[in-house]
Amino acid sequence: MPVRRRAPRPQDTGVAKRYAEMGIAAALSRPWDYPTACRELAELLRHGYAGLPKPAQALAAADVLVAFRLLPDVQTEYALAAANGLLLAVETSLPKQKKSQAVSEFKCSVVLHKRRAKVQQEPGM
Repeated sequence: MPVRRRAPRPQDTGVAKRYAEMGIAAALSRPWDYPTACRELAELLRHGYAGLPKPAQALAAADVLVAFRLLPDVQTEYALAAANGLLLAVETSLPKQKKSQAVSEFKCSVVLHKRRAKVQQEPGM
């Protein structure tokens, strides 16, 4: 009886490498690029997350967490609006465990963001 061989694994198309080259994580760390990077990441999650290979999905989920962690450092309303849009995209596209992790990170970041904004408004203490 002939031995059945497994089908060869499909070659990695380099999607994870191309995703890393997009530079979303680097753009998130720059305050002036933060809202744009959040919007791009949200669009990627809405329209392409399910079709990405697992390594690229892991990079996208990590970038979501980075975006929410950097929110308190970016003190603009545009950043908060972009992070809210990213949260909506996260809730529709990420799996349950990653979604809950991102939502809890977002909640903590919003609290810190509001505290820092309040301190900046009250300079007389």
